[in-house]
Amino acid sequence: MLNHDPKVSSLRSATFREFILLPRTTRPEHALSSVSLETRVAEGFPLSIPFMSAAMESVTGDELSIGLALHGGLGILPAGRVEMEAQLDYVKKVKAHTGGFHPHNQSVLPDTSLKEVDELEERLGYSSFPVLDEKGKMFGVISSRDYDPRSDLGLKAKDKMRPLEELVVYSVDEPRSKVIDALFHGGHDRGYLIDKDGVLQGLVTRKGVKDELRFRGASRDADGRLQVGVAISTHPEDRERAEECVKAGADLISVDASDGFSEYMRDTVIFAKQLGVPVVAGNVVSRESFEYLAACGADAVKIGIGSGSICTTRRVKAIGRGQATAVREVAMARDEYAKRSGKYIPIISDGGLAGTGDMSVALAMGADVLMMGRYFAAYTESPTQAYEKKFWVSSSGGTFQVAATVKPYWGEASARAKNVRRYQQNDPRTFVIEGEEGYVLLKGSLHEFLPKDLKAIAGTLSSCGCATLEEFRQDVILERQSVGSQEEGGTSILLV
Repeated sequence: MLNHDPKVSSLRSATFREFILLPRTTRPEHALSSVSLETRVAEGFPLSIPFMSAAMESVTGDELSIGLALHGGLGILPAGRVEMEAQLDYVKKVKAHTGGFHPHNQSVLPDTSLKEVDELEERLGYSSFPVLDEKGKMFGVISSRDYDPRSDLGLKAKDKMRPLEELVVYSVDEPRSKVIDALFHGGHDRGYLIDKDGVLQGLVTRKGVKDELRFRGASRDADGRLQVGVAISTHPEDRERAEECVKAGADLISVDASDGFSEYMRDTVIFAKQLGVPVVAGNVVSRESFEYLAACGADAVKIGIGSGSICTTRRVKAIGRGQATAVREVAMARDEYAKRSGKYIPIISDGGLAGTGDMSVALAMGADVLMMGRYFAAYTESPTQAYEKKFWVSSSGGTFQVAATVKPYWGEASARAKNVRRYQQNDPRTFVIEGEEGYVLLKGSLHEFLPKDLKAIAGTLSSCGCATLEEFRQDVILERQSVGSQEEGGTSILLV
């Protein structure tokens, strides 16, 4: 009867766990080594892997953003309760982690006091600074190893710097390969690139070159710096935050709202588009909301309301949609829009992903990128502190305590976060809780486990006869599972 009620949708909200992928013929061109997980988060913004980290305080900081970018993904630095200066500091630290060759980010004058140098080290996180005159001519380098902060802060940079004659210097006109050979064969950690007039043009580092070789698919900008995105709310006071973050080097703006189908979102997207970087808008769950954000000028659209592992929006407000249904509906709207307009707007599935199986289904449903919170919160590189915690466990043998290494994890709508701007609430005293807080088990380093999960997803593409994510979205067939089928797909070992 409900199916004939115009007030009730004929669709039934579904989760990724309810679907399974049917295998197809695997040919030599689908070998695991040939599978590509390349995608794009916006036009002209490719990613080597379809992963983004959620803009949550307990998930994304500078270390997680650096690690994810090295593997080809993108971190989104949160706003929420994070002060603008702290968010800017995160952006600067990510952008400072460059490839082998990069421009110098900060320098000091010969007459700069060592007190100022010491303060710059503390604020920017750098350990050394080129010493240049007003025209950029290089005279030396001053580092934290060159002076004693107990007695030398009254001196100037030129008094304690290592002069140019003691440094490793290359001509900026030398071929890149020749500079790298000289760096490694000479046993040097870094070298400075100067032009014929002695003006510093950049530097090359051993670690940076090694990172380039190890992480060939890293997300980098035109200057070789790692890429990072920032979140802002739809509140007008965040517009200054957006401007300053872009000035600091942010490569993308994600306009964050628990419900992005609003005129507040429209106005913020229109503003952010003026800053010259791609703009992600969300979150939404329907075809009409996608069309709305596309018309506003969004470069990508984020999907998901109430689908996060610690989000209680559906329970508290009865708002949202099953994530699989939301992604599929919006993916079809995206494809129709692309045919009609000639513009392809990527969609980002945010939440509802419990493992690599769910990730594969989400990509098959049509998601271009996957945004995750809990997944990244469990890594060593997330910004929270790991520690041992004891938990009470009940079993048939009684109740006992077990110890585990955990990291705190909380939602942006939890009592702890009270992200009033993201959830369009103006007073933290009357904040409606739409999220929870707790712990995740420490998994280990992102650099160890992320490649394994990516390999599992690539294996799914291979089994489905696909070599690219585009083929996967277009050609793979999904089948809905019964409850029994889902149980059958789990383990049934009695003793381990």
